Amino acid sequence: MSTTQIDTHAAVSTSEHAPDARSRSARKTLLKVLLYVVIIIFLLVTLLPIYWIVLSAFTPIDELFTTPLNYFPAHPSLVNFQTAAQAVPLVQQFINSSVLSILSAFFSVVVCVLAAYAFARIRFPGSNVLFLGLLLSGYLPTIAMIIPLFQLFENLSLLDSIQGLVILLVSFLLPTSVWIMTSFVRQIPMELEEAAQIDGAHFLATLWYIVVPILRPSIATLFIINLVTSWQEFFFPLIFSRSDSSATLTVGITQAAVNPIYQTVAWGNEAAMGLVVIVPIFLLTLIFQKQIVEGLMAGSLKG
Repeated sequence: MSTTQIDTHAAVSTSEHAPDARSRSARKTLLKVLLYVVIIIFLLVTLLPIYWIVLSAFTPIDELFTTPLNYFPAHPSLVNFQTAAQAVPLVQQFINSSVLSILSAFFSVVVCVLAAYAFARIRFPGSNVLFLGLLLSGYLPTIAMIIPLFQLFENLSLLDSIQGLVILLVSFLLPTSVWIMTSFVRQIPMELEEAAQIDGAHFLATLWYIVVPILRPSIATLFIINLVTSWQEFFFPLIFSRSDSSATLTVGITQAAVNPIYQTVAWGNEAAMGLVVIVPIFLLTLIFQKQIVEGLMAGSLKG
């Protein structure tokens, strides 16, 4: 075959592949555009309600529903926060929410680490049935357990107390927490614990010096997740709190809903209370996002 024929064949082959290359490039461009459209829609759906809460919180009530709507506060004010603080004991409820969240997250993590280690390492008759029963208890409808729980806590004098709410939330958080932590414990090589036992370490020493340091990212992540879950819990504080001594911010949102002047829903108060609930969790997630990701990706353990 001559040089001219080879060049002609190469040119024909290139011309045949050119449309395919352009088609692939067009498909990639279209997929990118669709991806960006989906991301933009997701951000709008997610961020617009938050933006409207911020706008409503800093806009006086007489300017909130003007026509046409103001998408930026013309006269930013803290009057809604002041009104909400007068309608509910804002400081007390903030302290109650903080104490309840921290204690619930702490005790749920401590108990779930011990339970997860037992389920992952100790074999005893009925362990699988017990583990399955614990998991299934997390799927029981909460509304179906309220009456017996209320009667039990009333007999134990735990109603309207932070201690009672902590017990409730810890029991609510345990099934999922134990399930997650058990999977992490099972990924730890048994050789590490066996080496510690050969060196004379007892059960608690092995758990504290070998298992817990390896599980530290997972423990930190689970603590933050349980903290957020406890902070935003509404149903249990609503039912089991009878006074401001144990009421939380989520309950305070409902208490600040009625405006005594206008006899209507106080949207400014609601937005201000909502912002007080959202901001601490937002800052917490923003600060510890690296630890949360590390804990969720802690499945690959280095020996």
